Amino acid sequence: MKAPGQMPGLAIGIVRERDGKGQVKLSYPWLDDALQSDWVPVAAGMSGGGSGVFMMPEAGDEVVVGFLHGQFESPVVLGFLWNGVDKPPSNDPRERMICSRNGHKVRFIDSTQNAGDKGALVVEDAHGNTITLSNGKIALAAIAILEISAPVVTINGRVVQPSASPI
Repeated sequence: MKAPGQMPGLAIGIVRERDGKGQVKLSYPWLDDALQSDWVPVAAGMSGGGSGVFMMPEAGDEVVVGFLHGQFESPVVLGFLWNGVDKPPSNDPRERMICSRNGHKVRFIDSTQNAGDKGALVVEDAHGNTITLSNGKIALAAIAILEISAPVVTINGRVVQPSASPI
């Protein structure tokens, strides 16, 4: 099937591969699955010169594609989609989250109360280790070893001498 020349509006694409440079190759399920794009840039917040938000789709992910000046040969990935198969990592309306494929999470949890408690910020790795910042408290939880390494460590204003030998 021949690709259309003009493509006004947005379309759905499926990621086929990534190049490690912020680009992907796409197929278009609404066209012909055998038709694959050249390398397509992925739009990202604050991107440029080694900086910005780096969140790349994986092979098989569904994406929203726009076409520069309506040209089918100039696609840009504008965002990624959840659908009936790929579901979001949370359904709690109080929670905003960044979640990796392996399960590492940064969770922003808004409180349901208006006064005092403002919710929490939770950083959690896929193993279950967490750092929780909430309501004037910081909690560190390790599933095995909690290690603090620094030339000087102070706890409540008192210097804690580092151990001479590691465990």
